Amino acid sequence: MEMAIFNFIIINSSFFYFFICILLSLLLSFLLYRKHNSLSNVPVFLRFILFFLRFLVFSILFLLLFEPELQKKENIEEPPVIVFLQDNSESIVLNSDSIYYKTKYLNLLDSLNSSGVNIDLFSFDQLVENVRPTFSGKMTNISYALEEVYSIYSNLNVGSYVLASDGLYNEGLNPLYSNINLNAPLYTVFLGDSTKHKDISISVIRNNNISYLGNKAPVEIIVNIDQMKNANVLVEVFENDIKNNQNMLLWSEKFVSIEDYYIHNSKFFLTPTSPGLQRYSVKVSSDFDEKNTTNNKKEFYIDIIDDRKKILILFANPHPDVSAIKEGLESFDQYEVHSHWLNDSLKTNIALDNNDYNLLILHQVETNSSVYNKFNNIPKWYIVSGNSNLTRFNNDQDFTFFRNTRYSSEFSSLSLNRNFSLFLFNDSLKDFLSLTTPFITSFSDVEIRNLSDVLFYKKIGSLNTEKPIFFFVESDYKLAYLLGEGLWRWRLNDAYLNNNNKLFNQMISKIVQYLLLDEVKDRLHVDYDPVQSSNKRVFFEAELYNDNFELVNSHELSMSIVDSVGYKYDYQFIPGYDDRYYLDVQLAEGTYDFTTETKIKNEVLIDKGSIVVSSFSSEKSNHIADYSLLSNLASMHNGDIINLDSLGYLVSEITNSKDFKPKTYINYNFKSLINFKSLLILIIILLFIEWFLRRRYINY
Repeated sequence: MEMAIFNFIIINSSFFYFFICILLSLLLSFLLYRKHNSLSNVPVFLRFILFFLRFLVFSILFLLLFEPELQKKENIEEPPVIVFLQDNSESIVLNSDSIYYKTKYLNLLDSLNSSGVNIDLFSFDQLVENVRPTFSGKMTNISYALEEVYSIYSNLNVGSYVLASDGLYNEGLNPLYSNINLNAPLYTVFLGDSTKHKDISISVIRNNNISYLGNKAPVEIIVNIDQMKNANVLVEVFENDIKNNQNMLLWSEKFVSIEDYYIHNSKFFLTPTSPGLQRYSVKVSSDFDEKNTTNNKKEFYIDIIDDRKKILILFANPHPDVSAIKEGLESFDQYEVHSHWLNDSLKTNIALDNNDYNLLILHQVETNSSVYNKFNNIPKWYIVSGNSNLTRFNNDQDFTFFRNTRYSSEFSSLSLNRNFSLFLFNDSLKDFLSLTTPFITSFSDVEIRNLSDVLFYKKIGSLNTEKPIFFFVESDYKLAYLLGEGLWRWRLNDAYLNNNNKLFNQMISKIVQYLLLDEVKDRLHVDYDPVQSSNKRVFFEAELYNDNFELVNSHELSMSIVDSVGYKYDYQFIPGYDDRYYLDVQLAEGTYDFTTETKIKNEVLIDKGSIVVSSFSSEKSNHIADYSLLSNLASMHNGDIINLDSLGYLVSEITNSKDFKPKTYINYNFKSLINFKSLLILIIILLFIEWFLRRRYINY
């Protein structure tokens, strides 16, 4: 309801200037109709009328120069609204009252709108929509629903919020801990069934999403048992062959529940034997009868990667630096490290015959042609110290040369190059490297060709020199040079300062990561989650690079998705504003292989992958309504709880509360006077009357 109270004019200037203009209007009008010989026969009252008409015209024109606005004040009355949030998840109908909720309950919701009160109904599961509920949602996010409606109605007159739910949520935050301050009381309606039954369920499965082939993958399973004291429980873990739909038992455990409510924790390791996305299923069973057996089975996935980088360490003599490097690298799953003493000819020959290594680390090695022929095209890390033959070293590689081939050494510190740019160090690692223990380095100067960057310089006392000790060289493959020994002291220093070797291991890993970095980039790359849920859309993001490895999205990019029975689905990626491509599709439960393809000039670029779409519904795992959560929510937001039987009286209870009342506020509207046509007409009329009187009585 709107009602105009009054109007008045606002002048966007100082009143003093307007007063000057009034005086000026008076003066001009006076000069025009002052006592003059031509006006001697005109009556005084007629001269006054003419004077007044001209004064009004001048005043109005001067007024318009100040851009005046007409202000309209309105009192607006906003009636209160009830915001009704209805749980649309399928857990509402997974009990004996399912027919009631699908028929009579929906009719009851429809009848609320005929009460004459504004009621806005929203259905929510993992989304919030202004539609009639269907009780088909696969997930429930109560905190998101409250946040969404609050963002819509935070500045409106809400009489109350109503949340009709079973209190079960399986996505988002606990609504009791969400930071929401509703602007009206919250009433909660108890739906569902809170009766507890005998039940055994798989509560949590903890596992690594990614593991490397040959590694042991840890798995933890938590089983909840309710009202089943002394039950004999069997937990089984199967490996599922996705392609052939076959199961193989990998691990099992039996135990007895010693309490009515019992939690059992199982921990074990899996050893995957093949690469790719592996599906595992967990099954629990007991000698008790259960009402809900849906939560007795659960699946999990591990992406097994067969991409471990193989590293070979060859050393001329046993040295603690070799152990420090090897143990540092072995702390990371992505490295497979082998070390061989060149004096052990049998093991060395075996190592040299295995030419699939990705990196070679040479510690004080007097190399020969066979080594370089075997590993000519892979990165290398040279470590030169007291037992190195510098003459042979100068002859066996082309980038670092000792001017004095007679090795003599000294203890010196190292200083970190703060301008080093090949890879990044965090602040903790920088602080650790600034506290390095003394290093044994060579007196001899070196000549370096194709220098890429220097990691450490030699430091004598407090003097930082420009003599490189640890540096990188670029050629057809990456090379690193460490001219000294003493890494093992750094490792001990890390253990002394931090009670672990994480910082030292991190430094070694960063060096090796850079050396292993493949410069041959894939020009087409598709990013995706290999495990998807059937109740969500599947998203793909793609990057395409041209010949200069510049990100582009001006070419057509297509994807073909093939399901497990061979049906093919074709899609086109949509170019984004950030030079990437995007695609989202809806897929049913199953396994899918996809091929992404594009053509640049005459070159065809392809990227392939596979995904698994799972249909596990969290709603079916727990049917027991959580009324305590609903009660606490109502109490937290100054509301009350409503039983389902009292839902018909809900509207009258809310409308009779002190908070349910209309809100009145004042609204001001402004309109410029120059936009009023009537004002122009008024000026014309005034001038016409003045002209008519002058012509009639004064004749000019």
